[in-house]
Amino acid sequence: MNKLFNLIILLLAVTFTFVGCGDGVSNKTEGVIEYKVTYPKMEKDNFMRDFMPDKMHVKFKDNTYSNSLSAGMGMFKSSFICNKSNSEYIQIVKLINKKYALKLDGDGIAKSMASKPAYTIEFTDEVKEIIGYHCNKAIVNVNNEAQDAFTVYYTDKINIETPNWCNEYVEIPGVLLEYQYEKYGVCMRFTASKIEFKKVDDEEFLLPTGYTLISEPEMDKEMQEIFDSFK
Repeated sequence: MNKLFNLIILLLAVTFTFVGCGDGVSNKTEGVIEYKVTYPKMEKDNFMRDFMPDKMHVKFKDNTYSNSLSAGMGMFKSSFICNKSNSEYIQIVKLINKKYALKLDGDGIAKSMASKPAYTIEFTDEVKEIIGYHCNKAIVNVNNEAQDAFTVYYTDKINIETPNWCNEYVEIPGVLLEYQYEKYGVCMRFTASKIEFKKVDDEEFLLPTGYTLISEPEMDKEMQEIFDSFK
């Protein structure tokens, strides 16, 4: 009987440890967040849905992070690397035998951001739990022709310092666990599905060999052609 009682206590302790993992800021500085990718503006019967990316992985280590998407059975891969320590942003695209990369420094990032539609962020007191973390809700208003508006959820309990320093969500003080991004005529919504704290290889944050460096207009042209092929 005592053994059964001890087992129950142990299971309860493990359960509460897991559920409460998002209550405080984690002291772990590296790991992987997996996101589910959906397409809120794409018709549900659009056959191209099956060829679009359905997952994204964000790998982080010591305030540097990269995200990666793939589609078409691995024929298309896209990654972003953000290294705040040297104010460097790298975009990597691979389509079959084409390999392109874009590198921006601090000034280049600022110019790129200035060319995009501005976001107005409305912070709220509403919260939502995502993968065990209590996330704050914010409403994003986009200064574009459609005057789009959508909600995002973020947490300050994952140990990445100023995670949005190089994107449109720079005002949001936390890791986005649910958010939206629209470019190249495609609207993608990302919702975190799990997080795993583990060692991440430094090579994940380096530009691989064999990629041709191109300008931002050239990269936009290549990406537009790729996403047009998915429609």
